[in-house]
Amino acid sequence: MTAKEDLKKQRISVTIHAVAALIIGMISPFIGRPLYALGAALLVGVIVGHVTQRIVGKQKFSWWLGNGLIIYLLLWFDVWIFNVNHF
Repeated sequence: MTAKEDLKKQRISVTIHAVAALIIGMISPFIGRPLYALGAALLVGVIVGHVTQRIVGKQKFSWWLGNGLIIYLLLWFDVWIFNVNHF
């Protein structure tokens, strides 16, 4: 795999996870309790990880952690906190 292909896969993964985090972050305040919102966010994160894996191919867990899961969790948390404090 060339560096260009790897960069393309990374961009796809980050984009998919960012969009999913924005969506679930907007929905999370309406779920109810914060623990339920966290559980829903983790469940969606795992599902998005599997979807991404089908799109970009099988990758190691550490690759997914750095190119998707961390970004997903941080962006979800930011959007969730913003929505809770704004509304």
